Amino acid sequence: MASSFIASLDFAKKEIVIYFVIPMFIMSIIGGCLSLIIFLSLKTFRRSSCAFYLTIKSAYDLGRTIGSMLPYILRWGFQTDWGLPSLFFCKIRNSMATVFSLGSMTCLCLAVIDQYFSTCSHVHWQKWCDIKLAHRLTAIFTIIWILQGIPYVVFYNHIISPSKNTTACEITNEKFNEYLIYGYYFTISNLLPFISIIIGFMAYYNARHLSHRATPLIRRELDKQLTVMVLVEVLINFCTVLPFGITYMFSKITATSSDPTFQAKISIAASVTLSFYYLSCASPFYTYISVSKRFRQQLKIYRKSCLNQGNTTLSEQ
Repeated sequence: MASSFIASLDFAKKEIVIYFVIPMFIMSIIGGCLSLIIFLSLKTFRRSSCAFYLTIKSAYDLGRTIGSMLPYILRWGFQTDWGLPSLFFCKIRNSMATVFSLGSMTCLCLAVIDQYFSTCSHVHWQKWCDIKLAHRLTAIFTIIWILQGIPYVVFYNHIISPSKNTTACEITNEKFNEYLIYGYYFTISNLLPFISIIIGFMAYYNARHLSHRATPLIRRELDKQLTVMVLVEVLINFCTVLPFGITYMFSKITATSSDPTFQAKISIAASVTLSFYYLSCASPFYTYISVSKRFRQQLKIYRKSCLNQGNTTLSEQ
């Protein structure tokens, strides 16, 4: 009875990957590439420090999609785990996943802080919205998260079970496992979304009162649109990252349980929350075109230029 229940949960996990995560993977690749193109093609966005953070976030999200979502699809959808035959991939996969994930959350947090400063009434705070400062901060945090990812390379190893004749890619250091539970999933993964959502609502409050200030109309409209873009992304991020972090932390704490049925339930819960977590990779582009008129206009311009180039190529042939 227990074995059939566990098998049904494994089947459900595979179905979730095939019918939910794979479409999300395709949407994430397309959306991430288009986000990068639009942010880099419009001069107004290139000059904005907030848009710069969102550009780097798009690059991090593409990294998460390829480095984390794709291996997950192959492992649970097609029973192909590259981390088992290759110790290098076992180590680098988890390190890359944490660097891309923390980089993406940090850029979103910096973007919402930037918009709070940009919409403040005090000129002193507005001076912090500087593109050169944005370059420095993203470089500093990228280095920090790369250094944070080094222990993953060191402490993830192959564990061979002689009784079951199986190989697993697991952490082999107890102290690092404790850091992963309480330092990464409990503290960092929860702290960044909470900071983002609090400051996001503060920035939105400021943006609603921009019409009463002596700010150029173009700048005022851009600030409003960027504030709404980051606020909606913050809400999506909050709703998708927190459940996964809590579930995964709980699965690590209860990893020593010998009850296979209980472990199967935890595994399917982690799989469901992880699938929704990947929405934070797939959603940004579709959020931007939904809430930003400037972003939609630039997308239409890019689409027309692609069609014109295609028609020119056909006429030359």
